[in-house]
Parts: sequence; structure tokens; C-alpha cells
Amino acid sequence: MAQALTTTAPAPRGRRSFVTRHREALVGLAFIAPAAIFLLLVMGYPISYLVRHSLNKENFANPAAGATFIGFGNYTSLLQDPEFWQSTRTTALIVVFAVALEFLLGLILALLLQRVLAGRRLLIALMLIPSMMMPIAVGLMWRFMLDDSYGMVSYYLSRVGLTGPDGMVKGSLLGTAHTALASIVLTDVWEWTPFMALILLAGLQSLPTEPFEAAAVDGASAWQEFRHVTIPLLRSAITVALLIRIADAMRILDIVFSMTNGGPANATQTAQLYTYRTGFEQFNIGLAFAQVVLVVSATIVVCAMIFRQVGRDGASA
Repeated sequence: MAQALTTTAPAPRGRRSFVTRHREALVGLAFIAPAAIFLLLVMGYPISYLVRHSLNKENFANPAAGATFIGFGNYTSLLQDPEFWQSTRTTALIVVFAVALEFLLGLILALLLQRVLAGRRLLIALMLIPSMMMPIAVGLMWRFMLDDSYGMVSYYLSRVGLTGPDGMVKGSLLGTAHTALASIVLTDVWEWTPFMALILLAGLQSLPTEPFEAAAVDGASAWQEFRHVTIPLLRSAITVALLIRIADAMRILDIVFSMTNGGPANATQTAQLYTYRTGFEQFNIGLAFAQVVLVVSATIVVCAMIFRQVGRDGASA
């Protein structure tokens, strides 16, 4: 009996937890290893191809010349190009204003839909119609609606007195820099706010009820409950929604191409449209690849900053 008790004595708690913890980590790595290896194989070659050609001087208009290695020459040319910085600034403005409006409006819609019981599924289905449309079709639709001569928006603006001596709307909505950029932002907001609302609604419906019951017992007001309970618990859904929309908005092309084609005077030319023109109009493939590398790198940095800020807020909450 004594020998049996001696041989079956449990290991120290600290040692057992250490072994168990590492065993669970190895099991988790074994489960995700196939997917990770597959992603590396699928993404590794395209990324290496992209980086390799961004270091070359290569023009498809003269394929006989071949590719010439120039190192970081394409990146140096881009950083000294005022048009590149202007397109980057335009992209940043669209991302900041569009995503901010989509988040605010999407949060309001999600809070309202959470209180709707009858017909919620039908409302969500109808609300998601803009997000299911192709961006190029959305851009063309809004281009016709904003047209100064026969557009519906211009017609109603003229009915409220916003017309010039010729009966046209004062200042072409797509013909001046500020109004054209604002029109692109509002078009993007119209298309993607329902998507933002759907993610936030899913997050609201997954929240536990106990914190809200405790806040009600403590006498918290609706605003205090929203600020100190709803928003902290909704942080994960907010992070997912913002990351998806920021990454998508930073590569906006279809709407700009179909509405303004970068005009007037390149005032609405985004980084993606500048890359398209460099690669498919000027056939400077090496320079276009370098632009893609910079835009992707900027997207990764912005997403990493959001992750870091959210983690810091979660630790301090």
C-alpha cells in the first residue's frame, strides 16, 4: 500500500501546469500547422515575385529590353514624386472620413436593429443590398445621379435653390476638387455602412446580459451603460470591423475610376488608381510593383497600430 501511494503521488503543481501548458501549445501548433504551411505556399511566391520585380526597371512597352536590376531605384523615384504623395494623401483622406462615417452610422444602425424584433431579418436583407453590388456599378450609378444635367441629386438641389444663372447646380459636384472627393466618400459610405452595421450587430447580439443587469441595478444611465459596458464589451467586433474596412478602403479603385477617373486635375486620384495608370497605361511594371509594396506595407502598419492600441485599451480597462 505504501509503495502504491508512493508511485502514484501527483507531480508538483507548478511542474504539472508547466508541462500541461506546453503540451497544449504543441497540440495547438499541430492543428494550425497545415493551414499555416498552405498559406505560406500560396502567398509566398506572389509576394516574392512582387518584391523581386519592384527592384527591377522593367517596361512592358519594350519587352525586348528585359528587366534591369536597379535596387531601390523605383522606391527612390516614388518618394521624390509629388503625384505619388498627392495620391497617397487623397487615399488617406478617403479612408479616414469614409471609415469614420461608416463606423458611426453602422453603430447607430446596429443599436436600432437590436431593438427591432418584428421584421429584423427582412430589414437586414434589404439593408445589405448596396454591399452586395459591384463597386464599379455603384460608381456608375452615383455618377449618373450626380450628373449636372440630368442627375436626380442635381435636380433636387436645383429645386431648393442651389443653381447658377444657367439653371445648373452651383459648382459641378464631380467637376470641382472638394465636392468630387466628398461625393466619393459619401458613395463609399452608402455602399459599406450596412456591412459595418452587420458586424457590429453580430457583436451586440453576442454580448452577455449579466453586466447590463448589474449596471441597471447600480442605477447607471443609458449613456453610462453604453460608454462603460457596451463599448468595452464590443471592442473585439469594433476591431474586426475597422480592420476589414480600413484594409479595403486603402485599395479603393473601382468607385474612383467609374465616377471621376481621378479628376478633376488628379484631385481624386488614389494610390491604387495611380498604380493602375503606371502599370497599364505607362507599362512601367517595376515602378507599379514598388507602389504596391509601399501601399501594402502602409496597410500592415496601420492595422498593426490598431491592434496595439486595442490591446493597450483592453489591458487598461
